[in-house]
Amino acid sequence: MLEINLYRGFVASISATDFEKYCFEVLKAYAETEELKDFSILHNQKVQTSDGEYQIDIMAEFMALSVSFKVIVECKRYTRPVEREKIVVLADKVRSLGAHKGILISTSGFQSGAVEYAQQHGIALIQIFDKVVMHIQASSYPQVDPILSEFIERSPDFYAYQWSTNLIDFPDKKIYPSERILLKIREEIMKKIPKRIE
Repeated sequence: MLEINLYRGFVASISATDFEKYCFEVLKAYAETEELKDFSILHNQKVQTSDGEYQIDIMAEFMALSVSFKVIVECKRYTRPVEREKIVVLADKVRSLGAHKGILISTSGFQSGAVEYAQQHGIALIQIFDKVVMHIQASSYPQVDPILSEFIERSPDFYAYQWSTNLIDFPDKKIYPSERILLKIREEIMKKIPKRIE
């Protein structure tokens, strides 16, 4: 039976500068949702270890359980699904640097072997989507619901979803925009709507 996963074929059309910005926003949304303490982000770091020097796209640190946790983040602006080898390299970096977690953020989907390896080695996979992809059904008929249409217009240009860690080959957990961002957009829209006369 032929396996078809449409999410592998989606590629976010995003500039290199905007992609870097969204990677930071995704991590901040994670920190906000998880209420992480002392959260910090470093960009484009070179780290020397006993087995060589590593270039790290983003390194994040935070406190939990009175312990400082280190997260290594790779940002891949690809036009094709990410291969297993990219996840293997990230897992090796995590081990060599003594980090606690690895995250790979991509503008495209992930091959099934990449998803399987990531699940087995505790690597989180995040895919960035154009907002139009996430609201495709609503954008077909924007005149039907002007509130929904305005909500889509005010939403960030890109959404980020984490691929499942439950042995499901599918992006199923929205990371960005955070609930706080979406609530703010809703409140701004509702303020503009005239109150019904009772």
